[in-house]
Amino acid sequence: MNELALTVSIAVVAVTLVATYFASRRSGGTEQFWTAGAGLSGRTNGIAIAGDFLSSASLLGYAGLTFLFGLDGFLFATAASAIFLMVLFLVAEKMRNLGRFTFADALALRLRARPVRAVSALSALCVCLFYLLAQLVGGGVLLETLTGLDFGWAVIIAAVLMLCYVLFGGMLATTWVQVIKAALVMTLVGVLTIFVLVRVDPNPIAVVELAVDNSPKGDAFLGPGLTFSGPGELLSMAVAVTLSAVGLPHVLMRFFTVPDARQARRSGVWAVGLIGAFNLLIAFLGLSARAVLGEEDAAAAGEGGNLALPALAERLGGGEGTVGGDLLLAMVAAVGFATILAVTAGLVLSASSAVAHDLWSNLLRRDEREEPRVGRVAAVVVVLIAVLTTLTVGSSQNVTFLATLATATAASANFPVLFLSMVWSRMTTRGAITGALTGLISAVVLIFLGPSLWPGGPESAPFPFAFPVLVSVPLGFLGCYLGSVWSSDQVDPRAFARVKVRSLIGSDQSRTGEPDG
Repeated sequence: MNELALTVSIAVVAVTLVATYFASRRSGGTEQFWTAGAGLSGRTNGIAIAGDFLSSASLLGYAGLTFLFGLDGFLFATAASAIFLMVLFLVAEKMRNLGRFTFADALALRLRARPVRAVSALSALCVCLFYLLAQLVGGGVLLETLTGLDFGWAVIIAAVLMLCYVLFGGMLATTWVQVIKAALVMTLVGVLTIFVLVRVDPNPIAVVELAVDNSPKGDAFLGPGLTFSGPGELLSMAVAVTLSAVGLPHVLMRFFTVPDARQARRSGVWAVGLIGAFNLLIAFLGLSARAVLGEEDAAAAGEGGNLALPALAERLGGGEGTVGGDLLLAMVAAVGFATILAVTAGLVLSASSAVAHDLWSNLLRRDEREEPRVGRVAAVVVVLIAVLTTLTVGSSQNVTFLATLATATAASANFPVLFLSMVWSRMTTRGAITGALTGLISAVVLIFLGPSLWPGGPESAPFPFAFPVLVSVPLGFLGCYLGSVWSSDQVDPRAFARVKVRSLIGSDQSRTGEPDG
């Protein structure tokens, strides 16, 4: 047990729980619980969005992938640096103008609400559960390392803590936890980068050359192919990562927390800057881990590379048992654990909103006053399912890979429907349902047929790519098109015109005389 790391982790968690307590006093109503009353500034929301993305998949996973696979791991982080540009350019302002609590609200403005909400909720639950697996695996690994607890108990403790943020504080508590965590993460990677440049070499190129010398792969460490089997798989990963944020429910939900489209755009700018800077630094730290750690220390990084960053921090501070080594390891562990708790809280809140708002309130009871209570019950159920699945998966999978499964599913199921509903006047309800289900089912099936999960091993996998978006995203668009063309639904051009106007200016009341919303 690392007592110092455990103490610092407890202190960080205590700060976030205090923030949750104060937020809980302002989270009584439905709007406050789901969107913090739409009262956040663009800067605050942008930092919180960055906090959503700066997850254990980024902090532990990208460093681990770069440590294990060199250039291929660096390409993961580079693609993720552009992850929010598509959101900023395509949907940020429009989602704020069209939606209220979930992205299904935007679809329901011109399509039949009940079937669209049902399919959107199903998609949101699948994406959130995939993402939760990545975070819980990372949280379990960290707690297991810090305390010596069994991985299963570590996962359960992490799950209980993240439920506290959602059950008591709602969106406001989740936001401030993410803001605190984003500040800690950026400070941590900055401090570790400075340590590398001071303790190893002030020239970053020299650090990379040393990583090549220490790698068992030799010069191949800086060449493609250690994890990607060819250009097709590399392209599929890049497309999956770049398109993923456009369909992630917990990210789209964040644009309803700001008062207007201008603040939504400002949120996107802040998120792009922070995410890009972080990913470049964390990829460099992964290479630095390979440069610094010897063969014995490299084994401490774990089979999936998830502990490469903690091992690097301990070594930079002076090694195991030294004050500096224990302190830096404590910082990594505390920030990593806070990262996992904050991101999982956002995911659980998004999943519970899909159940409470889209299914319960709009399909079953039509009573918004019950949403916070139903959402809390749904949060507990979602977390139980995620914990049981995590214990089945175990700790050997790299957390970045698990998170990318979620992003591939989001890109395939949600992005085609959202995009076409805002730009194509002939989109129908049947088209939206067909596209969402086609993208969702094809993504999940191809993931299980791919080299990462096929029981017979990568060589015998029927589908060659780990990330199926090159096939599943076009299938999602094709499903939207065919479902709309073959639909008997009557398309109302006035409904599309109203949605288009509202997506640009935020309200169509002045032009139609109809109430906003």
